[in-house]
Amino acid sequence: MKIGLQSWGSEGDIRIFTSLAAGLSRAGHKVTLVITDNAGRDYSDIADRYGFALKALPGPPGFEPRELAKLWKSIIDAGNPLRQIDIILSSGFDPVTESMYEAARELCAENELVVGHFFVFPLAVAAEKARVPMATVNIVHNCIPSRFICPPGLPDLGRWFYPLGWKLVGKIINRIFLPRVNNLRIREGLKPRTDVMSASWASKRLNLLAVSPTICHRPSDWEKQHHVCGFFNLPNEKSSDEWPMGLKEFIDKGTPPVYFTFGSMMISDESETQKLMNIWQDAISRVNCRAIIQISANIKIDPLSNDNIFYVSRSPYATVFPRCAAVVHHGGAGTTQSSLLAGRPSVVVAHIADQIFWGSELRRLGVAGKTLQRKSLTYKSLADAIIYVLSRPELTVNAEALGKKIAKEDGVSTAVRIIEQHFVNDHG
Repeated sequence: MKIGLQSWGSEGDIRIFTSLAAGLSRAGHKVTLVITDNAGRDYSDIADRYGFALKALPGPPGFEPRELAKLWKSIIDAGNPLRQIDIILSSGFDPVTESMYEAARELCAENELVVGHFFVFPLAVAAEKARVPMATVNIVHNCIPSRFICPPGLPDLGRWFYPLGWKLVGKIINRIFLPRVNNLRIREGLKPRTDVMSASWASKRLNLLAVSPTICHRPSDWEKQHHVCGFFNLPNEKSSDEWPMGLKEFIDKGTPPVYFTFGSMMISDESETQKLMNIWQDAISRVNCRAIIQISANIKIDPLSNDNIFYVSRSPYATVFPRCAAVVHHGGAGTTQSSLLAGRPSVVVAHIADQIFWGSELRRLGVAGKTLQRKSLTYKSLADAIIYVLSRPELTVNAEALGKKIAKEDGVSTAVRIIEQHFVNDHG
């Protein structure tokens, strides 16, 4: 079957789709993946390795490092997740909507089925116009209303509050998204939507959740098209990357280190990176622990590793995290699942939107303490959070147990099977 996929966003958003593309290709389907990566990362090696076609669209107009730093700072300072989404869309989505729509039209013309990131409404418009069946992929489970799930962007006051909270969040999301969605729909002669979460973010025919069923027990009030598949990972990903030179020796010669990474939230600005490194280094001194610090290779800062701190630009999380005592991270979906698979407790420093939710989920699961906010982060608050995690062995026990359960799941294979059950028979 010819299947077209489309995604937009950070590395975590894109890698979910490269993994699904790899799985579908391995199952014998002819797959084309269109991506819009907000940092212009290159995924061609993955496409070549797994045999699917990749089309990378230009990202938003480039920023100078200082301009980009100001943008990220404005997003972080906004605080409220829904306001942050509006800023992200204005700067990172709106400028590329037309190019994504043109690519979506081509996908629909050339494929029998399309599968899209739940944010990518241009694909939904193109699919409806071309009468091509479409499935969606959600990367987090708090974007589908349920009386059992706390609405995004709100404090968890208990289930009594959820119905009212969903009404409030729904109005705010509609105010942010509906004008964007309906401008394109009306222009293309389609009936405008009245609600984003129920009519735009999830296909009425099939919506896949790239979330572990160990974490998300499917709520009984979800409609039948929602399927919790498991995390999406590339086949044989565990052995695909080499360790940075000297890292194994560093880990072997002392107590397990704490790993520090903010992933795609790292600002490509030397001044901002140095401020963050100062916080990390001071926290490490206060805790008196060994550490691995990950900073972007694009930053012209060349710190020297020593007996207590080892610096990397990248490392294979699947094999490095299990050798660490804990992971300090931003709460992105990809890093969250990597820490869980590794069986390591987390210290979450949320920057935006869904990261706050992932932090609360890790705390609910008993593998993390209270989520910190990047906006108000200090070395003292970070050190206290690390001490909390390291001094409670039950968090590691819980993380190891969860990791063993999640390791038995295969989200991509589950998703491929469900897609085939819903669509392949329709095409013989």
